[in-house]
Amino acid sequence: MQSKYVPVSVYPVDDSRRKSAPVSGFAIPALLGAMVGTLAWPHAIWLAPLALLLLPIVNKRHWLHPFLLMLGYHLATTYGLIKGMSVFFLHAGLFLGIGFWSLSSLAFALPYLAYPYITLYFHGGGLAGGSPAGGSPAGGSPAGGGFGAVTATVITSAISTIFPPLGIIGWTSPWLGAVAAGPTGILLTILGIFALGRLMQKNQEILARLLVVGFVVVALWLLPFAFPSLDAMMGHPLPTTPTGWVGIDTHLGRLRSNLSYVDASMELAPKVLADLRSGDKMVLLPETVAGPWLPGTRAIWRPVIRWTARHPEPIVLLGADVPLAKGYLDALVKIQDGHQTVLPDHIPVPFSMWHPWRPEGSFRMAPFSRKPETTEMDGKKVGYLICYEQLLMWPALDLYPQRIQILLAPANDWWARGTDIPAIQRVSAKAWAAFFRVPVLFAVNQ
Repeated sequence: MQSKYVPVSVYPVDDSRRKSAPVSGFAIPALLGAMVGTLAWPHAIWLAPLALLLLPIVNKRHWLHPFLLMLGYHLATTYGLIKGMSVFFLHAGLFLGIGFWSLSSLAFALPYLAYPYITLYFHGGGLAGGSPAGGSPAGGSPAGGGFGAVTATVITSAISTIFPPLGIIGWTSPWLGAVAAGPTGILLTILGIFALGRLMQKNQEILARLLVVGFVVVALWLLPFAFPSLDAMMGHPLPTTPTGWVGIDTHLGRLRSNLSYVDASMELAPKVLADLRSGDKMVLLPETVAGPWLPGTRAIWRPVIRWTARHPEPIVLLGADVPLAKGYLDALVKIQDGHQTVLPDHIPVPFSMWHPWRPEGSFRMAPFSRKPETTEMDGKKVGYLICYEQLLMWPALDLYPQRIQILLAPANDWWARGTDIPAIQRVSAKAWAAFFRVPVLFAVNQ
């Protein structure tokens, strides 16, 4: 008697993909990802979405390939952590830097292990009996391949580098290249993924495949040239900041003790006062250059505070560590009209600034804070991203509904000198400024 039951596989590949692949076959997607990451960051970030466009292509060959592609991409874009972490944590040396680099890249790539399953589920046949690499399953939508590719890409990339918890460490997101081109760049990227998802279906005729390839090639060619908001990425300036708004770059290096912060404030306070007296309307200083915002620090800045009391229009934004009951806020202290207002960040640097295992001395982490990182200055709505936040997607997306008119980008990059991290940080902030269509003002300590 024959069995009525037919074995059904829930493995998200067809028979041709179950065959063992040579080691070189696994190296190719990783090398492709590394090539895209190396070319894109920090000098041509409009190439970064190529990593997303390659996902439906490599997924056709083996279920591990999307993971390997993005692992190679993130290993290439974040290798500056090796030197940066070894400089910041002097006691740990090179090994801690290698650990941060490799483990963070692995964490960013892990969500893409789900890519074939999500593609298959939205392909039209559920998780049983379908194939993301093959033609549409029986009863599936003819557009299922494209829709599955888009859905899988959006979900996995959002988990990897946009939404917390990974979103609080997820820098060099491949979406940032599309963000720099504005909503049109994002739409073009999604259409390209959809088209390549359709292309990978086995039942496509050769003419349809050629048309799809032609569309994607033309879209990629147009992306860096056709949209004015990409001017900043191609070497043209963003809108200029208002006259009298200045950012002060410093070369203070690492401020190791409270005394070093006192020395920095005693050096900077007279300079800021001179700038205000010369007619500057707003002065921005780098992140944390004032150190702990204590009575002694405020006393050094009292001449500036008193000057603003007599001249209520000028504003000073000073990077400081504002004490809490336990720990600190990484914040800008806004000095105006003789008053001080604390403007906190949402996401400080994990491990070096935020360490929940030791609350004393830790900086507050608040990725879901309902208080937007905005303030009013000179009749304008101003948004700010403090240092590490400039690398991330999540804090910048929180600014999107605020309709800001200027973006402020204070930073403290002493530990990353000699790496490409400061350049990546700067181009990320410029990408968001291009997306918001606003000027950006930097103030960096090195």
